[in-house]
Amino acid sequence: MNRISRREFLKYLGSGALGLAFNPKLGRSSEIDGRASDVVQCFHTNATSGSNINEPVVQIMMDASIMALTRINDVGEAWKSIFPGITSSSVIGIKVNCINSALPSHPAFVNCIVNGLRQMRFSGNPFNPYNIIIWDRTDSELVSCGYTINYNNPGQVRCFGTDHSGVGYDNTCTLTIQTASGTYTRYPSRILSQMIDYLIDVAVLKNHSSSQVTLCLKNHYGSINNPGGLPHASYCNPEIPSMNQQIRDVVTPNNIQKLFIIDALFGNVTSGPGGSPNCNPKKLIMSRDPVACDYRGWQVINIERQGLGQSPIPWPVYHIQTASQSPYNLGTTDINLIEINNPQGLEEIENSQADRLIAVRPNPFRKNGTIEFMLEKDSPVYIDLIDQAGRIVDNIYKGYLLKGRHRIEYVIKKGVPQGNYFVKLYCSGKNYLKKVTIIN
Repeated sequence: MNRISRREFLKYLGSGALGLAFNPKLGRSSEIDGRASDVVQCFHTNATSGSNINEPVVQIMMDASIMALTRINDVGEAWKSIFPGITSSSVIGIKVNCINSALPSHPAFVNCIVNGLRQMRFSGNPFNPYNIIIWDRTDSELVSCGYTINYNNPGQVRCFGTDHSGVGYDNTCTLTIQTASGTYTRYPSRILSQMIDYLIDVAVLKNHSSSQVTLCLKNHYGSINNPGGLPHASYCNPEIPSMNQQIRDVVTPNNIQKLFIIDALFGNVTSGPGGSPNCNPKKLIMSRDPVACDYRGWQVINIERQGLGQSPIPWPVYHIQTASQSPYNLGTTDINLIEINNPQGLEEIENSQADRLIAVRPNPFRKNGTIEFMLEKDSPVYIDLIDQAGRIVDNIYKGYLLKGRHRIEYVIKKGVPQGNYFVKLYCSGKNYLKKVTIIN
């Protein structure tokens, strides 16, 4: 692995990274082992356009964030380092939040995680997409948020809910959850306890009338049976910390959770957890520590509330504070915030250097053309037609392709005026620009 220092990594990112910022330590609780936890916050101006997510930009954000968190200058190796002992047969679960179809863990956002995982290599072979499971409570909630159910289709990422036929809850794995009024027995999804080896928790940015905020820790209410039957008094405290502690210590393998991510491209910070987005932070928050991740999420919620003229959600957020303390010890609110703004991956490469890897034929072209390019390694690929101001005119292709030469046929969509444009290819962490001319 090519580990690099934080200073070297920020230099690698170039002008896109504005450096390190440190937690103002609002409401700081006791540290775990006296150490602060790294939290990466990545922002990009072009992450969204209106209500749409610009997936190629989010891919750059995701790649930059995982490399910054691990300080490994290779996307596949960076992801691989998150999962100690991982093999080619290991299964990684991605727990999403789909209870609110207007504001879920977005499929485009999660696809960027999948693309990163697929860049891990074992004996020269890429990680099998079938060994990735995107999941939540129900098939119907996943579908309503734009996911496609796939339970057993080889060679493809799997996606299904706990209520899918043959899944259900694991009544052999008893979780004893402490609440303010006593203990309750719950059972985890069999996806969590029997079907995966590692877990990535992907939450959304929302306030919550019962728990103050709903982020990574609260996301596990979708991992157990009958979560609504737990008392919601005292802001779901201590049941949220207790539930997470039980998942950490009782579910086999223990400490299955390895990464926590908040999809903060959009958020609802005043009327959550239901309702449509009312803010657009265009951010990604990532940490190995759920408490640290949620603590930063709470700060971002308050930044957005201030922008909307709302008073902040005061500290303590009780379940986050309790989660940092004994007997739960799930993490720390003492965070080392690594901020990345507008990462570009690597500098865009034009014309002569791009000619070695990408060609457009014919050029100029009228109604259609062929885009040929060479991949030096397996990679997510995004191809866009952009104008000279950098605006996306058309999305030509997106997908995950293997190493080698590829050919994409492109038919110009109606209404594109003649003129000079660029074909922008993103692959292997780099952007390539090829100048093209369209004539009528």
